[in-house]
Amino acid sequence: MIKNNTINNIIKTDRNIRKVNKNRLKPFDYINYLIIGLFAVLCIFPVIYVVLTSFSSKADFLNASLMVFPHNFNIEAYKLIFFQGRVGGAFFNSLVVTIVGTLYSLVLTSLGAYAFTKKDVPGLKVIFTFIILTMFFGGGLIPFYLTVKDLIGVNNYLCLIIPFGINTFNMIVLRNFFSQVPDSIVESCKLDGASEFRILLQFIVPLSKAGLATVALFYIVAKWDDWYWPSIFLTRNTDLYPLALELRNVLSNAQSEGYGNGGPIDTSLLFAEGQNAAMIVVSIFPIMCIYPFLQKYFVKGVMIGSIKS
Repeated sequence: MIKNNTINNIIKTDRNIRKVNKNRLKPFDYINYLIIGLFAVLCIFPVIYVVLTSFSSKADFLNASLMVFPHNFNIEAYKLIFFQGRVGGAFFNSLVVTIVGTLYSLVLTSLGAYAFTKKDVPGLKVIFTFIILTMFFGGGLIPFYLTVKDLIGVNNYLCLIIPFGINTFNMIVLRNFFSQVPDSIVESCKLDGASEFRILLQFIVPLSKAGLATVALFYIVAKWDDWYWPSIFLTRNTDLYPLALELRNVLSNAQSEGYGNGGPIDTSLLFAEGQNAAMIVVSIFPIMCIYPFLQKYFVKGVMIGSIKS
């Protein structure tokens, strides 16, 4: 009995020591937290600076040293870009291209990813190898432009959506998610007479919601931030400019102060940097609203896509 009590006391003591050691921070932990904290500050500081600048007056901006504080708080820059600029239309164009393009890309990517989970299809590995090569080699800008112009046309929404249906990396990530579904489930579905489309829609997709959310986030960010291809395909229809291209033009042209024509806007509070900051805030606001809800899937998708063959 005494031996048993002694052994139990030793085990309890050992557990307590392990808990203390586990909760005790080591010098490396402090250094690690310090580096991460500094990195977080470096990432957050520009965002806070831009937001405060967008609500500041010209006097606040000129009197600031390191950080701008809006003592004369105003929303004149936002009133200007929404009511007298083309940001409202550009924002709508970005919503159309992003929403429709993301849904279109998810459908094509899901079909392609599911097809490449099959192991008994002859020549599938060869086709998959050729598809991977597109990640490293392209056909060239001029051939791509001529192909899109002849098949779809330019200066319309379709030229910004149809040619960009599948991203190879996203398809590989989603394929790895689909591969996590046990083969026994697929086989049982086939025994019950389910078609391939039904297996994909009713079994594979519901079990791979995290993968779809991850790939959707990739597509949303890419399509919302795209300005390069719209600048090439929308040369004669500036009314279809997305927000990213409109933002680039504003920042590149460095619009002069007092861009508005008076009216309800107090032009004395406007300045070029404040207008540019307001444009940046408007452009990143939707992504900042979406990202927190999909961030956990984003991390999981990156890990699975990197370790699963």
